Amino acid sequence: MSQSVNPMRAPRITKVTVNIGVGEGGQRLQLAEKALEMVTGMVPVRTLSTSTNRDLGTRKGAPIGCKVTIRDEETINAFLKDAFWVRQHTLPTYNFDASGNLSFGISDYTDFPGQKYDPDVGIFGMDVNVVLERPGHRVSRRRKRSRRVSASHRVGPEEARAWFSASYNLNIVGYGEEAEDDEIDVPVDELPDNIKQAVESAVPGGKITEAELEMEDGQQIYEVTVEKDGKEFEVEVSKDGEVLEVELEEEEE
Repeated sequence: MSQSVNPMRAPRITKVTVNIGVGEGGQRLQLAEKALEMVTGMVPVRTLSTSTNRDLGTRKGAPIGCKVTIRDEETINAFLKDAFWVRQHTLPTYNFDASGNLSFGISDYTDFPGQKYDPDVGIFGMDVNVVLERPGHRVSRRRKRSRRVSASHRVGPEEARAWFSASYNLNIVGYGEEAEDDEIDVPVDELPDNIKQAVESAVPGGKITEAELEMEDGQQIYEVTVEKDGKEFEVEVSKDGEVLEVELEEEEE
């Protein structure tokens, strides 16, 4: 009997989504679209607000950002090589979620090879989300007779870290350390846009000073410290940007 690897068990990248969150429409959004098109070579689509928030100045259905979804294998590989080069082929372990997907940020589009600063465009950072799956996940997304993908067929975070490390020569900081239950410090400038927006809605006008990531019941939870008017707040936010708890820290006597 052949001992070759079952092709249905081999992980593969099914799509890469590159997103720029602007928070408003108008000229700034048009410039963000131009920056995203220069980096990816694809025409972006606009992302719309799903709710109305007076503190953030957004209304439901209004454009607040743009994104590009890459599905072609060759284009994905070329883009990720450049994106990982920007990050010096080093990412922290907390960038992988419980489903094995990878998310990381790029602080400025001009960091990509071949890109130069254009004063007419300005500076735009972006979030990159990579979906890693085994063949067969289509059954969970089809409209008719959809089926749940079994846990044994999903790609877990440890397998995803090993796959990216081997496939793209990534140095994953913290990989292999047995500290999954510990809190991990997250640089404020590396917080995803949806987490920042959730914190802003919870404590409008506050300044984020610290952030940590921890696992609770297999879910990623961000614990963000916010200062406002001389007071300190602790905000818990889920990976999807849902505010779970806001707590005012008591001052020490």
